[in-house]
Amino acid sequence: MSILLALAAAAATHSVTVQHHGQPIAATYTARIDVRSKTVGAKTPNRMDMQRCRWSATIMVDRKLDHGPALARTIATDQTFSGSEAGACTPGRNPAEQALANHREKIEAHLVAAAKADHGVLLAELDSVRNLASN
Repeated sequence: MSILLALAAAAATHSVTVQHHGQPIAATYTARIDVRSKTVGAKTPNRMDMQRCRWSATIMVDRKLDHGPALARTIATDQTFSGSEAGACTPGRNPAEQALANHREKIEAHLVAAAKADHGVLLAELDSVRNLASN
């Protein structure tokens, strides 16, 4: 992942505070981008280059609680972006950078939606940890 993608992913964070048995618990959701690319097409001598770089970027959401590493996990999501550009995929060339920069609002909206969907799961996990600790 390039530096630009790493910075874009790091900038896409969302923090929430949930009340659990009268205690405020802060959770931070961070977008992480996994980019995969593949060169398709033929490159033959004396002919026009027909290669294309096909890419796909999967947006993953990591949850971390501010009070410690407990209950930190990756939330399963299905947000992907894809596209293709002329030419072969080469090291140092990341065709997804500009496209993901254009979709920044969608990535942030997806992050907020994932945090809302995780609310019930987070409370259930906190309850199970509390019940386990009280036994």
